[in-house]
Amino acid sequence: MNKYILPLIAGYISVAALAGIVVVPLWFNPTTAALHEAFPDAYFSEPILWAGFSAGFLQTLLQVIIWDKFGYRTLKDGLLNGIWLGALLAGIQSLNEASQYSVFNATDAVFTTTLIYIVFTAISGAAIAWAFARGEK
Repeated sequence: MNKYILPLIAGYISVAALAGIVVVPLWFNPTTAALHEAFPDAYFSEPILWAGFSAGFLQTLLQVIIWDKFGYRTLKDGLLNGIWLGALLAGIQSLNEASQYSVFNATDAVFTTTLIYIVFTAISGAAIAWAFARGEK
């Protein structure tokens, strides 16, 4: 279990910092505010950050377990496999939401959130693989 600590921290911090500094203020906050204005009973005025960052932590833990089991230890392995994992997870979530909420489709959120998810998972995947390789030295 100790071998998971450094990859978990590296993977989570690599993406949480980017999300908190760039993506939440520039994309999620304005998108959520616009949806709240149009549908005040259905959307919060701002994303619930503890829930989003907790979901990110759980995804990072899932990545750490998968990367360990599959033996990903290079930046390239982490990055490329982060792309497919991000595409699968984002595809599942975004398509589920698109099947239930018309406003989700109207805002082009399916494409944007999927793309953001893939980039984040690729970045954290590279960080996780790097941390595993560093921890094994």
